[in-house]
Amino acid sequence: MGIKVVVEVFGTLREKLGWRRKVVELKQGATLRSLVETLPDLREAVTQGGELREGVMIMVNGIHAQLLKGLETPLRNGDEVSVFPPGGGG
Repeated sequence: MGIKVVVEVFGTLREKLGWRRKVVELKQGATLRSLVETLPDLREAVTQGGELREGVMIMVNGIHAQLLKGLETPLRNGDEVSVFPPGGGG
C-alpha cells in the first residue's frame, strides 16, 4: 500500500516546471530523495550530482529538511512538501 504526498513549488520553479502543486503516490517507506527521483523535472531543477543545489530549500510539513534528515527524510501519507528555489541576491 502506498502513500500520497502533496508537493508544492514556489517562485521561479513554478514557471520553470509549469506546475504549482501535485499529489504524488509513492511506496511505503519513501524518502524525500525518492520523491524527487519520481519527478524528473523537479529532480533536474533542484539537484546536482545527487545532492540539493545550493540555496534550494525543501520543507516537509513546515520543517526545513536540513533540520530533519535532508534528502533521506522519511515521508508519510499526507505529508506536504514545499520546494523553494534559491533566493535572489540583494
